[in-house]
Amino acid sequence: MRKMIVPLALLLAVAAAPAPDPLLQKIVAGARAVPPATQPFERTVRTISQEKDAAAVTRTRTDRWDGKALTPLTIDGKPPTPQEAAEISKASAGRPVPGYHRIADFLKGGAVRVADAQGRTVYRIVGLPKGSVNVGKDISGELVGEAIVDARGTQPYVSQLRVFLPKPLSFFMVAKLDSFEQVNDYRLGSDGRPVQVRSVQSMAGAQFGKAGTTRSEATYTAGR
Repeated sequence: MRKMIVPLALLLAVAAAPAPDPLLQKIVAGARAVPPATQPFERTVRTISQEKDAAAVTRTRTDRWDGKALTPLTIDGKPPTPQEAAEISKASAGRPVPGYHRIADFLKGGAVRVADAQGRTVYRIVGLPKGSVNVGKDISGELVGEAIVDARGTQPYVSQLRVFLPKPLSFFMVAKLDSFEQVNDYRLGSDGRPVQVRSVQSMAGAQFGKAGTTRSEATYTAGR
């Protein structure tokens, strides 16, 4: 009897395997076709940080990605000092380069296809790949993603990716992240390939008893 149970279990496992999703496969292939080395850009990031009962602090930074390295161009309208440039280089080392190519990393791990209230196709992701989002701690695995698909043309692509924290998160015994959301917008470039054009990240929490909020808005322009 035992010899008959094993083949039956294998048969049930095969039957339960999800069917291939041609749309998802096209989107992932399209994202892989635009590696960061082929998409140079300039990025301007405006960040507003505010602790409770304190004045808001605004910082603006412009960077250039040339396909090989990320170089800071200005900080608050001035060239970065050697120390600032070194700190930025250290902070960005090993971190993913932003861009549409990241969509492949987010979707390849098992996204679930659903439809939103407008009837659009949305791929839901529970847990992002390790190293995707770091706020002093890697919180990637705690996040949920929703990728909205634009399928009107011959090549479907993700037009917007929303990533958020579904519930508050405590870490290091001294910090708490009450909310986190990041929304990336993409569009087709002049060559017909998707590019990232905007990203807005907002979060609220407390550290060492001090509550605060941070909002960053990044705009991207194609480089050469």
